[in-house]
Amino acid sequence: MKNLALNLLAIFLTFTINLSAGTSSDSATSTACTWKAWFKYPQNDGSYEEGKDVYVRVDPQKYQDIEYMELYINGKLVRKESTYPFEWCKGSGNTDGYLRKMKKGAYKLKCKIKDKCGQYHEIYCTIDIKGNEHNGNHPGNAECSYKAWFKYPQNGQNYNSGSNVHVYVDAQQYHYINYVELYLNDKLIRKESNYPYEWCKGSGNTDGYLRHLKPGTYKLKARVYDKCGKYKDYYCTFYVKEGDQGNDDQACKYKSWYKYPQNNGTYKYGDDVYVRVDTEKYQDIAEMELYVNGKFVRKEATYPYEWCKGSGNTDSYLRNLKRGTYNLKARVKTKCGEWHEYFCKVYVK
Repeated sequence: MKNLALNLLAIFLTFTINLSAGTSSDSATSTACTWKAWFKYPQNDGSYEEGKDVYVRVDPQKYQDIEYMELYINGKLVRKESTYPFEWCKGSGNTDGYLRKMKKGAYKLKCKIKDKCGQYHEIYCTIDIKGNEHNGNHPGNAECSYKAWFKYPQNGQNYNSGSNVHVYVDAQQYHYINYVELYLNDKLIRKESNYPYEWCKGSGNTDGYLRHLKPGTYKLKARVYDKCGKYKDYYCTFYVKEGDQGNDDQACKYKSWYKYPQNNGTYKYGDDVYVRVDTEKYQDIAEMELYVNGKFVRKEATYPYEWCKGSGNTDSYLRNLKRGTYNLKARVKTKCGEWHEYFCKVYVK
């Protein structure tokens, strides 16, 4: 009888220890998620003109650990965003109506973040919408910052004949910018009123003056109109060479890398995997092909080189992944005709 009691005690102690160890393991899993995030746009305490849209972007330290983000404005849910990059009210349109054509007043933004360990976190940002007290031009500040620059292309950049030229004008404080007009050799291409200010992005027929360019010298002018009623011009010159100028492989820069995902990164069962391959000089890249475990995903011919961005059914080999190891291969073809390969491995638990 005594031995039976001792055996039962031993079993109870073993069960208690194992249960405690399991609780500790769960706690470690919970703390394994990096949820730290911040508002990239807008700036905290930023001011906007009445009637304008407010673009919001929240960047996390490690997007792979984020399940989703919910954005609220003055307590009202704008929308849940489950895919990186986490953006609201991007470009024109009718989505995210609470952030469009804003009325005068103070607004508090709250981003509720759920990490993949099941924990919730909140970050905040406050903005002020000013009235049109200054004939509709002045945002309510003494001065407007119109400082801007060409992010793409670089001044003096060379392109091959037939290239499309993606133009990106960045601004120090975009909420002071009313709109940007882009000219090519004094021909107006298009006015852009929404940040980010881009032209000829991706494939298509828009911004035709920047597509299928012939050899020659091209001068860009970005006329930046601020909300104080002033404007400033910024310039950039690039060159289009004959198509055979790149036969020497030394002329093409092909160095590339995976910006996302991280090599040996871990994902949760059922996740989508967003892929972005950045390159030292995208103007020298003809195309990129992406493969997952030897299966061809899709060819991407325009910068930025991205796959499985946002929701949808495209790039299905990267969506709703099952448990296993996934080997990514990016085949990079330069405009000099050479191929190079880059590899990355991810795990789905």
